[in-house]
Order: sequence, then C-alpha cells, then structure tokens
Amino acid sequence: MNRSIKKPKIWKRVHLLHGDLLALASVYGDGSYLSLHDINHIVYRLNAQGEILWQVQRDDSNHPPGWWDSLHRHARAEGLDGAREPFTEFLIEYADGSNNKTPMETRPLEDKWVPGCRIWLRGSAYHQYILDPDTGIAKNVTKLPVRPW
Repeated sequence: MNRSIKKPKIWKRVHLLHGDLLALASVYGDGSYLSLHDINHIVYRLNAQGEILWQVQRDDSNHPPGWWDSLHRHARAEGLDGAREPFTEFLIEYADGSNNKTPMETRPLEDKWVPGCRIWLRGSAYHQYILDPDTGIAKNVTKLPVRPW
C-alpha cells in the first residue's frame, strides 16, 4: 500500500465481506479538492479499520496508445491542468442479471457486494469499466466509438 495516499472523504460505498469497503471519493477527508491523479483514480478499497488497501488502477488497453496523453493535451490547451475523467458511480450486477438501479434509474449511495456479482464503474465520459475488487484494476470495456456522431 502507498502510505502517501491522502485519505478520501467517502461519497458512495459498496460493502464487501469481512468489513471491507469500496469507496468512491468526492474530496479528501480534510475537504480539499482531489488532485488530477486522484480524481482519475477516485475508487479506493478500505479495510474494516478504514486503512486504504488500494487505489483503483485503470486498464484502458481497449483504446489507442497515448489516449490519456491526448486527453490531457486537449484539456491543457483549454487552460486546465489535465483531463479529469472521474468515475461517477458503482453498478452492481447480480448473477441472475438484475442490478442495483432504483426505479428512477439511479444508483444508491450505499450498496452491498455479494459473491458472484460484477461491479461496474461508470466514467464521466460515457466509459464503462468492470472492477476487480481484489486487485483494484478497472478494465475499460467501452465499445468504441462511444458517440455515434
């Protein structure tokens, strides 16, 4: 574990077995805004004591090489510090094909993982990832092109 990771303020959570928690952060625990790196790696796994076990790592191998570099270059040309593409929510897909969407098509702020379910992460720019809760690797499974226009 990287002990230099600043503790996040939990916004959305998924309870795992044995008291572990998947957390989607909005800001740091002290209320300060997330850094460019941390906003793009906004999912954490915490143990029952609240210690960070991992911070999500993206696998965007379904995109062309240099995809993130070009996103950052475009954002910097617009005066930003880089591309901020945070994950926005967890979607739990159960083994029977059902999921945790509410009748209003939203996802709850808090949910529970059960064996055999799949955890989807929705990105802010239409991207879909499948999260391995053991390793912290989020595999981008977005079908390209994302937008038809």
